[in-house]
Amino acid sequence: MLTYQSGAVAIIKIGTLCYVVESCLASPRTRCAVGKVVEVVSLPYDAPDWTYLPGTYYDIRFEDSIFYCRSDKLCPISDPDADITEPKDETITA
Repeated sequence: MLTYQSGAVAIIKIGTLCYVVESCLASPRTRCAVGKVVEVVSLPYDAPDWTYLPGTYYDIRFEDSIFYCRSDKLCPISDPDADITEPKDETITA
């Protein structure tokens, strides 16, 4: 399994099974993965652009589709020691 360290923040490993929490406000296309078990299939990345909430995102696999998901909406199952804490010093400016 691949791992990636960014400063002192641990990340979810590729291949980790995660539960997508019920509070996830997914797009209509990705709602099928909310409340389900998914597999992390990418290294973490920052929000794609300013229209996304700031934070760390992962690509996840559910059934035969790949979706993106913000790290705070994933609850690791097969890697329970994963730290998915988001840094709190981010600011949004318009």
